[in-house]
Parts: sequence; C-alpha cells; structure tokens
Amino acid sequence: MAARSKRKEEDPARLRARIEELELRVKLLEARVRTGLVQGRRPIDEVRVRSAQARRSRPRCPGCHLELPAGRRSESCVWCGFQLDAVAATFRGK
Repeated sequence: MAARSKRKEEDPARLRARIEELELRVKLLEARVRTGLVQGRRPIDEVRVRSAQARRSRPRCPGCHLELPAGRRSESCVWCGFQLDAVAATFRGK
C-alpha cells in the first residue's frame, strides 16, 4: 500500500511538469507559425490581381451554375437542360 500512495503523490507533480513543457512547446510553435506567416505574405494588391486573372469570363448557367461550353449557344443548358431563353440576355452571355 505504501507504494501506491507514493505514486499518487508523484503523479500530480509529474503531470504539472509535462503540462508546463507542452505549454512551452505550443508557445514556440505558435511563434514559428506567426513568423512564417509574416514572411510568406504577399501584398494584397498582388493577390487581387492574380485572383482576377484566374477568373474566367465564360457565362454560367443560371440553373446549375456550371460554365457553358465555348461555341455557339443553344436554347438550353447542355448540362442540366435549363431553358436559357427564360432569363434575360445578360445571363446567357450574349
């Protein structure tokens, strides 16, 4: 029984030490992530320009929101069958 009571007394101290070590490691990792984010940032204008370049100008179907294929437009969406003549010409991409 003496060995069990001794273990119970040691456990909280050992656990506190482990918790303190883990907290220190988390703080160090947070600092490393913060410095990595600061170094890796691009100017916001550059991000906006790249985002605008990545966008496509192809019209989308108002029914399924998929891009309509290039070429001659039909009366209905090739993907979902939505009747394109049911909406204004601005949505059809004409």
